[in-house]
Amino acid sequence: MTGARVELRIRRLELDAATTPSRAALCAAVEAELAVRLGLAPAGRGGGDHRAVPADAEMAALGRQVALAVLRELGVREPARSRPGAGERRP
Repeated sequence: MTGARVELRIRRLELDAATTPSRAALCAAVEAELAVRLGLAPAGRGGGDHRAVPADAEMAALGRQVALAVLRELGVREPARSRPGAGERRP
């Protein structure tokens, strides 16, 4: 089976953030979270539902919020196993 290419373009993204994140860092965080949520990448190095601790937890959380919003708009339902980890909230 060959991998499928999916391209997502977000024309406008308004953030309620005190600082403006790096565009590249935010794109990487959203891509990583979407890959995990869609089952295209492992959730963490240890397997299971544990995510690896990102270098920038705030950027990872922002990427998670954007990814979940994208999935909601696309009508994709989250699998039951995708639950927030300790200290995380659903947006």
